[in-house]
Amino acid sequence: MEDESKSKEASAIKEAAPRRTRSKKSKNRKNPKKGKADNSRKSTRPYPSEALERAIEVAQKIKINGGNPWPPSEIANALGLSPKTNSFYYLTAASRDFGLTIGTRDTETISLTDLGRAIVYAPSPESEREKKIEAFNKIEIFNKVLNHYHSSSLPEMKYLGNTLESTFGLPPEHHEEFSRLFQENCRYLDISAGEPSANNSSRAPSTVIVGEPSKKSGFKAFVIMPFNEDKTPHRPKGFFTEVLNSLITPAAVEAKFNVGTANRQGSDVIQSTIINELLDADLVIADLTDHNPNVMVELGLRLAENKPVALIKATGTGPVFDVDNMLRVFEYDPNLWRTTVEANLSELTKHITATWENRGSDQTYIKILRKTSA
Repeated sequence: MEDESKSKEASAIKEAAPRRTRSKKSKNRKNPKKGKADNSRKSTRPYPSEALERAIEVAQKIKINGGNPWPPSEIANALGLSPKTNSFYYLTAASRDFGLTIGTRDTETISLTDLGRAIVYAPSPESEREKKIEAFNKIEIFNKVLNHYHSSSLPEMKYLGNTLESTFGLPPEHHEEFSRLFQENCRYLDISAGEPSANNSSRAPSTVIVGEPSKKSGFKAFVIMPFNEDKTPHRPKGFFTEVLNSLITPAAVEAKFNVGTANRQGSDVIQSTIINELLDADLVIADLTDHNPNVMVELGLRLAENKPVALIKATGTGPVFDVDNMLRVFEYDPNLWRTTVEANLSELTKHITATWENRGSDQTYIKILRKTSA
């Protein structure tokens, strides 16, 4: 009886005691990663993590099997890789994303696509390269960046990063890797400027279109500016490319102009095509930054035609003879961070628009000089 009484007493105390509830904190302690996954999860890269040259090896190994579908384990052995590793998965995924094969490490077999077959069984080097370029262009962001810069040469990372994030929506954690893979693919394919042609033997056009408004106006603005920073060492590599792509082109497009310029991978020689574009364009936008000699010559030719010119220059560039005193020159901030570019864009658009709207004015450079001499 005494034992029974003690048992009942213990049960009563247990019932009376408050029950412990598992707090959210204790749940997180049990699984500390839970609740942080959304913040720490890395974004998916919109491009293969392996270069095209390496991805093609998967298709080439399938060729050993007579071009027939092959189990991933056999392909891995042919490549000298373990079939269950992540490196083999990324390689097969890259081959799939470039459009060379169907399947990955985790499928029953991997087979050639028509494109992959056309590459590994190409009848000539020219045909092979053409199909490899087709594979490169299947990666949308590779194709868009090549068209954006009209070149395989990319600017410094601080400028490239601004454009990759603001224009193409690529998160910062992928910028370095993207730049490396993009340029590695371009070197492999011998891509230098614009849309590559087979064998890279055809001559690149001396002028290119760099921007078009959504509603075509029929008016063309031609941009004259330095090609590179070789003669202005205080400007970082890619400075003028970034000015063209992130500032001048979007401002002119917003002002309803088709925008063209000289091919930035071309010669420093002023070609006849460039002269014709310079003289025939409805509007010329001239960047006087650092007083580039070619730009000065081109500006003189345009002014002599008494046609509208929108003058701009980076802050800190000195005046040009009487031009700065007689015509308005828009100054942009040479610190091309996204915030400074955004601040300059609307003002530059207004400057371009005002230049165009006042094209019939008597306040042109030549007319002012003739009045003064008279």
